[in-house]
Amino acid sequence: MLSISIGPLSLPTAVLVLLASVAIGLLVARVLTRRGDASTTDPLLLVFFGALLFGRLVFVIRFADSYDSVWQMLDFRDRGIDTGATVLAALALLVVQLKRFAQLQRAMVAGVVTAAACFALGSGLLHSQHQQQQLADIRLETLSGYQVALPQLAQGKPVVLNLWASWCPPCHREMPALLEAEQQNPNVSFMLVNLQENRDTVQQYLRQHQLAFDNVLLDYRGDVASYYGAQGVPATLFFSADGKLADTHFGELSHAILQQGITKAGG
Repeated sequence: MLSISIGPLSLPTAVLVLLASVAIGLLVARVLTRRGDASTTDPLLLVFFGALLFGRLVFVIRFADSYDSVWQMLDFRDRGIDTGATVLAALALLVVQLKRFAQLQRAMVAGVVTAAACFALGSGLLHSQHQQQQLADIRLETLSGYQVALPQLAQGKPVVLNLWASWCPPCHREMPALLEAEQQNPNVSFMLVNLQENRDTVQQYLRQHQLAFDNVLLDYRGDVASYYGAQGVPATLFFSADGKLADTHFGELSHAILQQGITKAGG
């Protein structure tokens, strides 16, 4: 499942797993803190968020060519983070905090270990679901009016499958990045799957914004979104050449996240 709907909001499952893990870790640390000792919340939040910021910095450095401005580098909405750098930074910050707050060592270690275990378990479950998923054998209609199956359209190439709608502002903002990536990666099959809009609306939108994608497909019933558990748009799935799901991203794409997904898919 790519996302979970909470009222009018659709949130990425990976982010929810992270937030839940941190909350459980903080709770465990608080329970184990002895009465009269200082709070463990502030030092642990410094560990968690400091590590995330360092992981973001390393990710931005790795994909610096994909960012057009400093503002884009600071824009955390694409959730681009280097996992290895984040883990190393968390360990380093934890060591510093353990030295600063010797009386809280037991509680802080328990909190971090609990958060890490919960996140590893949740991420592992999500990853196992992804490994079992393939490029679905779903037939959709093209703008020309004929039916085509997704694996047939892939032609044995890595696939970038983007779910979008014309009324969705984040979808509109990421379209230039998708179009540029399609032009720069002829060895990758890009599929722009419109969610539950009619052909005239889609064609008018593409003409108005001068977007000429090779493969625009109409998912009138939302079959693709339902199959992969996308509770909103935009959502992007990356498949390797053998049809296996390699990576997913729920929410607006940046050039860097798009390039990372293509790389994971073998493009």
